[in-house]
Amino acid sequence: MDKKIVFRVGGVVVLAMALFFGYSEFRYLQRHETTDDAQIDGDVNPVIPKAGGYVKAIRFKDNQFVKAGDTLVVLDDADYRIRVAQAEAALQSAMAAAGVSRSQVNVADATIQSSQASVQTARNQVATAQANVAAAQARARKATQDFERYGRLLAEKTVPQQQFDAAQAERDAAQAQLQAAQAQLQTAQSQVSAAGTQTGVTSSQRRATEGQISVAQAAIKQRQADLDMAELQLSYTVVKAPISGVVSKRAVQIGQLVQPGQALCSVVGNSTLWVTANFKETQLQQMKPGQMVDVDVDAFEGEKLVGHVGSFAGATGAKFTLLPPDNATGNYVKVVQRIPVRIDLDKSSPLYARLRPGMSATVAVDLQKN
Repeated sequence: MDKKIVFRVGGVVVLAMALFFGYSEFRYLQRHETTDDAQIDGDVNPVIPKAGGYVKAIRFKDNQFVKAGDTLVVLDDADYRIRVAQAEAALQSAMAAAGVSRSQVNVADATIQSSQASVQTARNQVATAQANVAAAQARARKATQDFERYGRLLAEKTVPQQQFDAAQAERDAAQAQLQAAQAQLQTAQSQVSAAGTQTGVTSSQRRATEGQISVAQAAIKQRQADLDMAELQLSYTVVKAPISGVVSKRAVQIGQLVQPGQALCSVVGNSTLWVTANFKETQLQQMKPGQMVDVDVDAFEGEKLVGHVGSFAGATGAKFTLLPPDNATGNYVKVVQRIPVRIDLDKSSPLYARLRPGMSATVAVDLQKN
């Protein structure tokens, strides 16, 4: 009899406990949405060279922590240095050509100034010659008038032959002086014309030289661009870490010929980690950003992480596959789709530093806590 009572009491206790835990589980499921289709995600940046060449040195080891900007791989840069030297020589040649053109312009300016001075001097000489011609014409007129007057007086026997001869000599000398002054005037005028022509020719040469300077300056810009490109290509021979993190998946050896765009290794960033949880579309009705999430990582059983719902993907996971399903073709079978949900983790947790992208996890979103 006593045993029956004990068994009955025990059964009642077990039933009560089962009801209690069942109710607790029911209440928990009412408040939470859970899934074990979740994993840790993070930034995995491939290290890709922008220039090709033979690997000269490798400055990292597998699974080594590196900082952003640390040198990872060094390529043989002999060819690139030669290109830089060639570009520098071409730039110096272009600058020298521009310097010669500028010197020619300076010489042309000096020649133009000299020609202008010659024109002014010739114009002054023309003015002097014109004055001399005017003076010579006046003297010639007076000498001619005196010669004619003495000729009449000689015919009347009122002046001696000697005075007539003197007047005739004076007339001849005045006419000769007038012819000389007129010749000097023509010479001075010719000098003005020649100096003006020389100024025009030199000005034309100067304009042509200025055109050469413009061409030389364009050539300098082109050579400078070539030099910048050569130096940029030279800088690409030193491959650096794009972010801080752990270097993994090494796929390069010393002496190997690598090409631009070839993946050499990957840097796994550890500054920002999150969980990508693939919830069924039927679980998202009450889910919204900011809700608290409990995260259990399979690798660290019994240790919990706390996070918050960050955002929802723009489409189901099936839409991002290589061959997304097309329900308009073939037999239609309705399948519950899953939506990737990003869960931002609390970085203050001691477990955060031990996480690695790809780890499996189980998440429970508290629908009543924000």
